[in-house]
Amino acid sequence: MDIVEALEWRYAVKKFDENEILTENSISRISKALSLTATSMGMQLLEFVIVKDEVVKNSLVEACYNQNQVSTCSHLIVLARKNAVDQGFIDAYIDRIAEVKQLEKSSPQLTNFSNMVGGTLRMEKEKQIRWMENQVYIALGNLLTVCAAEKIDACPMEGFNPEKIDELLNLEAKGLKSVLLCPIGIRAKDDKYAKMPKVRRPIKDTIHYI
Repeated sequence: MDIVEALEWRYAVKKFDENEILTENSISRISKALSLTATSMGMQLLEFVIVKDEVVKNSLVEACYNQNQVSTCSHLIVLARKNAVDQGFIDAYIDRIAEVKQLEKSSPQLTNFSNMVGGTLRMEKEKQIRWMENQVYIALGNLLTVCAAEKIDACPMEGFNPEKIDELLNLEAKGLKSVLLCPIGIRAKDDKYAKMPKVRRPIKDTIHYI
């Protein structure tokens, strides 16, 4: 499917077919796409929790204000940010760059980059959090586009209680804070929203050429 056609096809699914379970290959492709999401300085200060277990999904419904997409979807993706950036994380990131690019950690190229990355530690806490959360939204955009291209349905969600989700999934122990949810799966044949026309402002009102 052409990518524009795929984006026309997608919508925020309100009712999933509970009998349709995504294949392991589909989940593997989604996972790979998430790992390839663009992030500031390539640091990947975000992680993803993919929930398939029916009992766990059902336990999250109340914390999502009883939105049933959470329990009826094939898989629920929790998009989370790191709680904080510390020197240990930065050191591990620099080690990974040295390994992948076959560089000496003492090389001028890597030393200069390490110093630049280290500047994130000097951010005010509030600014650091906002910076990390913005990158989670980039990941969501990437996820929705990839799902559309793969003919996988999705429903991005901000409407949930982050503290409760974090508690139920034990995210604090992982050093994470939930930012967004995205149930994915296959739309139910009787989801009325699938037949509704997509409403967007005219392109001339939203795209400006200079």
